[in-house]
Amino acid sequence: MSHLLFDITDHIATPTFNQPEKRNAYSPEMAVKLTQYLRQCDRDPDVRVVIITGAGDSFCVGLDLNDVRERGEQGEPEETQGHPTQRVLRTYPFQISKPVICAINGAAGGFGAAYPLTCDIRLAATEANIAFSFVKWGLIPEMGTTWLLPRLVGIEKTPDLLLTGRKVSGTEAAHMGLVLRAVPRAQLRDEARKLAAEIAEGSSPTAVSVVKRMTWGRMQDEGELYRAIYEDDDAIAWAIHGPDAGEGNKAFFEKRPANWVAVDPDSLPGFSKRNANPFGNG
Repeated sequence: MSHLLFDITDHIATPTFNQPEKRNAYSPEMAVKLTQYLRQCDRDPDVRVVIITGAGDSFCVGLDLNDVRERGEQGEPEETQGHPTQRVLRTYPFQISKPVICAINGAAGGFGAAYPLTCDIRLAATEANIAFSFVKWGLIPEMGTTWLLPRLVGIEKTPDLLLTGRKVSGTEAAHMGLVLRAVPRAQLRDEARKLAAEIAEGSSPTAVSVVKRMTWGRMQDEGELYRAIYEDDDAIAWAIHGPDAGEGNKAFFEKRPANWVAVDPDSLPGFSKRNANPFGNG
């Protein structure tokens, strides 16, 4: 069974995370396929809008923790090194010329909460719960979250979401501006397709592409979003080998509170360096 389904109907492409038995935990296969499908959509003249969603009752609960634990114990497999989720080899929704709607149909945590921020429009099921839960694992938000989230919900709401990792419902997400609107899960796909069809049928594909490029371009003048994403990559790599990530993983599987270590300010990476590699490794 494919971990990522893909369909094109009536000018609307729909990649669907498809591991419902694992709550659509993000797998290496999904990572590779999602990049391939986004690139295909970008080049396919028959595609005018993309909808990303999940199968079952979850959108994506983040990385497959069993896979992360196995890779942590065994090291990075040779066949996954350099796969298309690495830095500039990835393709993000904001990079392609077609508008991307994210339909968050259920639980969205970690990567599953961060990835929708890179889409053009977000819709959510009222039953969904969204959690930027990175700090609960001793990790750092990815996908440019610390750059994107304040621009969506404001600087006063961002720390509440990022420093607690708490869950917000689809309804609360709509109220705070994290998603455009929330509807019952049973109506979400129809709502997403209705919006996609309005764009696909009633708007010039060329004009839509230009407007999208201008909108994202104005937000990321001087490459600041890319810089944020690259910093996230380095911070995540640091955190994975840091003092808390292993303990957070063990605590989850052992169903106990984590025993975090005290902060050593001298051991923290130098985020004051505003460049694509804040750790001075080249």
